[in-house]
Amino acid sequence: MKRVGLSVLAMFLLVGVAFAAGKAEKVPQKVVIYAALDEKTTKELASAFKETTGIDAEVALQIEQAGTVAARIKTEASNPRADVFIGGNSNFHSELAAGGFLEKYTSPVVKEAGIDPKLMDPDGYWTGWYLGALCLLYNEKLYNEKVKPLGIAPPTTWDDLLNPVYKGQVIASNPATTGGAYLMMAAQIFRLGSEEAGFEYIRKLHPNVAQYTKGANGSIPLVAQGEAIVGFAWGHDTLKQKIQGNLPIVVVFPKDTGFEIGAASILKGAPHLEAAKKFIDFLLSPKAGTINARNGYRYPVRSGVELPPGVPPFEQLKLAPWDLKKAAENVDKWKKKWAEITGM
Repeated sequence: MKRVGLSVLAMFLLVGVAFAAGKAEKVPQKVVIYAALDEKTTKELASAFKETTGIDAEVALQIEQAGTVAARIKTEASNPRADVFIGGNSNFHSELAAGGFLEKYTSPVVKEAGIDPKLMDPDGYWTGWYLGALCLLYNEKLYNEKVKPLGIAPPTTWDDLLNPVYKGQVIASNPATTGGAYLMMAAQIFRLGSEEAGFEYIRKLHPNVAQYTKGANGSIPLVAQGEAIVGFAWGHDTLKQKIQGNLPIVVVFPKDTGFEIGAASILKGAPHLEAAKKFIDFLLSPKAGTINARNGYRYPVRSGVELPPGVPPFEQLKLAPWDLKKAAENVDKWKKKWAEITGM
């Protein structure tokens, strides 16, 4: 009887070991990505992750509007289809965290690589992996024809956009539809020292605006085509299009400009949690930083990554004094005020 008992016990132990081994082999199988990035960067990141870790990376959604991605995540909250959300400024991720849509995760790579912890969510819900700054852009030909003869210097500051000479000649974007426009508005509040002063700036700017585009970079083709003299957009996207497309525009990073922390986060109830963590770790690697800088002209948070020719070092930019918490907490309030001022 003892021999039979031992045999049965051994059999159960072997089955248990085999079952555990089977589970270990299946985890992690893949990571499912929702991306608010350009298609080329997203595909290369997925491919490089597979090469680096052996884990499949499926891009289930790729669209450059982070708000659209965030809305999709909310609608799928009861049955999450994706594991990670990459791209979009940290405000989108903070909003998702506040709604209970994200998992906490702090990558060990942050400490190992000496990355500034201020670029990470203090509560651990999102990881900053790149930076971007807003720029001004103007059509050099139109400026030379219409503004320079008046003895007015080129637009290089935010306040220059208020000059009456630019009435109906500024292409802006809508903070209700794009994060870049919201951060431009926040930059005015922070650089001028109060909500009242910031919104007074928006009130003065409004008569000069010819068009509010849905996307943060809608001004780039319009200014390049001569539809208006000046506009604002993300610096990395503007430089990329100017350099690669030889556009007839001048790009200027104004003093006290707005900036973003491009973030990544893990969705609450992610089907492939361990793979998602590995993907967040990967985004902080030199390989991922190089892909992002080369394709998107974005600034990786990790030092030592080479930037494309013509891109100024991030340290040279003069940023507005920023309150990350305040910018994240006042999204709805400030958007509502902007709508009241512009009538949109």
